[in-house]
Amino acid sequence: MGGFEFCSVDRLEEALSILTRPDSRACVVAGGTDVVRRIRNGEQAPGLLLDISRIHELRGIREESGLIRVGALTTIAELAASELLLHKAPALLQAANRFADPNTRNRATLGGNIANASPGGDTLPPLYALGAQVLICGPKGSRSLPINECITGSFKTALDPDELVMGVCFAPCPNSAFTKVALRRAMAISMETAAVALEKDDEGVVTACRVAFGALASTPVRGFYAEQAFIGKRPDQAVLAAAKEAAVGDIRPRDGLRGTREYRYSTVGVILERTFQAAYSQ
Repeated sequence: MGGFEFCSVDRLEEALSILTRPDSRACVVAGGTDVVRRIRNGEQAPGLLLDISRIHELRGIREESGLIRVGALTTIAELAASELLLHKAPALLQAANRFADPNTRNRATLGGNIANASPGGDTLPPLYALGAQVLICGPKGSRSLPINECITGSFKTALDPDELVMGVCFAPCPNSAFTKVALRRAMAISMETAAVALEKDDEGVVTACRVAFGALASTPVRGFYAEQAFIGKRPDQAVLAAAKEAAVGDIRPRDGLRGTREYRYSTVGVILERTFQAAYSQ
């Protein structure tokens, strides 16, 4: 593995300055859990490897002005240990706890998971369900995009080559949950995942609901049909059955090494029910 320059920076301005250099062919790395693998496999050939892991302003989990803000360089292990997420966004914490293995969680970052845009990225369905905005910066200034607009395809994003993910923000949602189905407990690529974030009134009627599925299409997808089956209702077996049936219309699975198209269609309702009930009972 070689043939490229390496540069490490500790200020955001330095990183953006390097990214704007013509013909730099820079590849940003923080945890490096995906980038290094792709370089070793010959899937990527950067001219410059830009290490941003020492930019401390891109770290941290905090609540500010009624929103939860998570810096791009926050590690998956830090998400998994966050008391704030435990009480106010448990879906994201649960996804972090199912992410790869402890060594990988100590290196991998939330921003890296977003920028990598893997269809099976574990933190992505919770961000979809939580209605997260991705905070982006570049030489033209800062902007934000809804997570579903930031991720445009399998391993593709709407980021320009000279832009960086700064983090995400979203409203707290204590009634949220995440489920992952995989072939083994650790270091497993998802066969399918689901996240649910909901609000309910004092009578238990669901007043708002967002559902998202991962590894069931080229990008994570919102479960719009499933959501409509829940909203305005107090969930019982009939409501759950209708939502499970509706969820089949939300996904576009393909055959893969970790599961067939038919298997995924047959099980999406099961993981939806499991995830919804966990979110509803929080």
